[in-house]
Amino acid sequence: MNPISLAVHGKGIRKAIQRGFSIVGRYGFAPNKMERALTQYTDILSRFDCRATFPIISLAVQRHPELIKKYYDQGIEFAIHGFRHLDHSELSYEEQREHLALSLQIFEQANIEPRGFRGPYLRWNAETLTVLEECGLLYDSSQSLTWDVLGEYDNPDYQHVLQFYGSRSATNYPSLPNLEDKLVRLPYSLPDDEALVERLILPPGKMNEMWLDILHRTHRLGELFTIGLHPERISFCKDALEAVLAESGKLQPAVWVARLDEIAAWWWERTRAKIEIDMVSEDEFHVSVLGPEGTTVLARGVEVDAPTVPWTGSYQQVEATEFTIRAPRHPFVGLSPSASPDLVDFLRQQGYIIEFSSDRKAYAYYFDQPQFVARHKRFLLAQIEGANFPLVRLSRWPNGARSALSITGDIDALTLWDYVLRMFGK
Repeated sequence: MNPISLAVHGKGIRKAIQRGFSIVGRYGFAPNKMERALTQYTDILSRFDCRATFPIISLAVQRHPELIKKYYDQGIEFAIHGFRHLDHSELSYEEQREHLALSLQIFEQANIEPRGFRGPYLRWNAETLTVLEECGLLYDSSQSLTWDVLGEYDNPDYQHVLQFYGSRSATNYPSLPNLEDKLVRLPYSLPDDEALVERLILPPGKMNEMWLDILHRTHRLGELFTIGLHPERISFCKDALEAVLAESGKLQPAVWVARLDEIAAWWWERTRAKIEIDMVSEDEFHVSVLGPEGTTVLARGVEVDAPTVPWTGSYQQVEATEFTIRAPRHPFVGLSPSASPDLVDFLRQQGYIIEFSSDRKAYAYYFDQPQFVARHKRFLLAQIEGANFPLVRLSRWPNGARSALSITGDIDALTLWDYVLRMFGK
């Protein structure tokens, strides 16, 4: 995702080198300078009691294992960012399998356990996902999602980059994890630091404004904001990062600030929560929930025989995982037996309690959709959450949090020599 990477693809090695040294001059890859940037970055995070995820090129780990291990031991997560900085959408299954095996070997030799992957240039193909799953990684964070926050600052250069990344619009697609088979897909939020500093050249105050806008939108929608901030740009973007972290600590219900591996592990476990519903009478239901620590039950428009506290809107947070409710109709999502399996899977991942039935009138929410695709997701969520019918569901996030925030930053090189080698594919 570094600007020189795009230059290598489109303008040839000579222009790439010229631009590369311009970037080096601006950000600096002198000995210890990158380490100082990492220290500044992690010091900011420590002040707000949070940790980041740094996807890193495996060859950089191989060249600097002690430095990487130092930050790993401080609670930083390092994910795989490719063996080398190559476009994985252009690699075959065999090539990706070989590269990932080499990466896993390097991480093991450095005593670092990688749990996730982000493709260089945010590029991937179907074989990428297959290889990641086969090799036992927990998540992928290569799919970008673009938030419409630029206004007059938008420009054709930025739109061209979005096409290159294969980015989706957050207007049409929710910014949420998605469990696909055994792999959790975590969206990457745009605009990131590279867009704000290099392509849009915004003043620091505007960076703050745009990232805070995304933070507030994801909080209102109950979604995930994955910040992308390369360590070498921390001096340019530290005010924006600090503004987001400070504001996230003020919002209620809380914003869950976590590393990508923590978010992926939570999504995996919470999706597997077991929910049992016993009908006590025509308008009375006994609910029992068995899920990971932090599992939270939300209810609206029903009587609950357990302590509750206000959450947001008309929702109450139920302070129990076994209780009885009273409601005139089933306060769950009713589905036709012919409903799309993709619809069933999506609703379950969001924490909705579903029941299959042909009795449409028994449910405030009832869907009979034999076909369901990704572009329907945001509309469906607005349908359910925009109404005020009786509903009992699980919260997406742990301990009653309303939304989630993850701080990430790709590491493509740690020294000038790493950078030069990278330009020559090494």
